[in-house]
Amino acid sequence: MNNALMRPAFTRELAERLIRGESLNLTAPHGLGRRQTVQDLRSILPPEMRVLYADMKFSLHDFPATLRELCAQAGVYDAEVPNVGKLIMALAKKSQPTLLILHNLDLLRDSPHDPLFDTELLPHLVAFAGHAHLSLLTVSEDIYPDWALPCKHIAIPLLEKNGDT
Repeated sequence: MNNALMRPAFTRELAERLIRGESLNLTAPHGLGRRQTVQDLRSILPPEMRVLYADMKFSLHDFPATLRELCAQAGVYDAEVPNVGKLIMALAKKSQPTLLILHNLDLLRDSPHDPLFDTELLPHLVAFAGHAHLSLLTVSEDIYPDWALPCKHIAIPLLEKNGDT
């Protein structure tokens, strides 16, 4: 157990839910610890759980590069994977539990971006819900009710004075 976690109880609960195969949208306004929460989460996940990570802040304008990076993290040959749907199919064939973290996903709503994200990423995210050993964690500043993400929303709690939330 890592006592240096910013929100130990919350982070452990988040990890347990993702290990069980839930898909979650982690939300908090800018500056309230989304990045640190994701780092803390990654530090306590079991070693057998593969984590794929993409931050939209750094990849908004190049979907193919983002997909290649996710394929490399997954150990999947990217020439066979034209979209996230095919990546999910490849991951579903493996028994290894896998978590896909899409950080700053809401930038795809608010910022100019490669239009391939709209056709080759977003429509395929719902497929994560159909696979017991695949989990999805999207990280955003807000909840967007009109955006059909296959995730339950979970807000990062404010820190209490003792630091444990």
